[in-house]
Amino acid sequence: MQITLFDHIAGAYYGDLRMDDSIVEQIVDHTEETWQPDRRDEERGSNTRQGKVAEEIVEQFFLQFLEDKIAMKSYDDIRNDDFEKHAPFDFLIWKKGTVDIKPIVASIQRDIDNTPNNFVHLSEYTRRLCKDANVKIAEVKSTQIREDLKRNSGFSGNYEDGNEVRKLINEIKSKDDIFCYPYFTRSVSSRDYSMEDYCQLAKQQENSLNPFTGEKLRKMVLELEVIHQCCDVFIRVYLDLTAKRGFIIGWLGKEHLLDYEVRLKRMPKRGKSENALYFTKKLSEVEGIDTLPELFEEGLAVYASPYTTNFYHCKTDCKYIRNVKWEELKVFTSEEQARQDGRYTKRCLNCFDNRGDYDGES
Repeated sequence: MQITLFDHIAGAYYGDLRMDDSIVEQIVDHTEETWQPDRRDEERGSNTRQGKVAEEIVEQFFLQFLEDKIAMKSYDDIRNDDFEKHAPFDFLIWKKGTVDIKPIVASIQRDIDNTPNNFVHLSEYTRRLCKDANVKIAEVKSTQIREDLKRNSGFSGNYEDGNEVRKLINEIKSKDDIFCYPYFTRSVSSRDYSMEDYCQLAKQQENSLNPFTGEKLRKMVLELEVIHQCCDVFIRVYLDLTAKRGFIIGWLGKEHLLDYEVRLKRMPKRGKSENALYFTKKLSEVEGIDTLPELFEEGLAVYASPYTTNFYHCKTDCKYIRNVKWEELKVFTSEEQARQDGRYTKRCLNCFDNRGDYDGES
């Protein structure tokens, strides 16, 4: 696969890519249609191939451009279900040379075995393992390049013309979004459904939200969205299936995607997802795919109990917080962020002394 990097965008020509049709057929046969029950197998097969092409482009980019900085493992390399269950993510990624990934792989495989239906759910234990090791769970979102994007950018179809390609990419970034599904509902029929409506729905389902109203309620709902969102990183890929071309537009972390500026948006697709609901940000806000290693330069995440003050922890199985429910833990991306909160200013000696990098604070 030929991949080039320009303006922090990865462009790929995948004419030599060979897809294993037996895997595609197996996935289609065991996919429960969530949007359109009568959608034909041919269409579902096409969508599955599209997703697999996008994943392959991302994997090849990592191998060709980031191999000395980032290690990765695809969900397909982990799964033990013969492609019979829905995948909860696409890749695990971590800073190279820092993690023994085997315990996390084993835990994910147990989660697959323990899932009674076709929708694999990562256990709290698995997610804690990933957080403690600073392993990020990534999902690839792929979309075909629409004709209106080509037309509006004046694209003639010549992918060898760098100026035309840049104009096309700029049009995509100005018009389209990066997105994820909400936690409390993924589908609404009302065209006027608002963030305020969603917050009220969340309040009906989550008792801890009862004391809150207005802006505080919105803030608390978004904090819960971050906690419940399985994937840490979203990677956006656009494809021209006829020309065998693909572009990795960029990536965004869930904390950025689901911050206070996020938009709740219906993105109907005729015959498929007329009522689909998403949290979105404009593609112009994504980070360049070559900057992904910076995600691991912020330091390890730290955790704190909402029921105590002063101390934050670097391990979720620390004896002082292991009994706190996962959804109640306060999660900070770094020690600095924890200290800025004001309540948590000291390291837990039990965690940090055992980790071997205690800096003398108490």
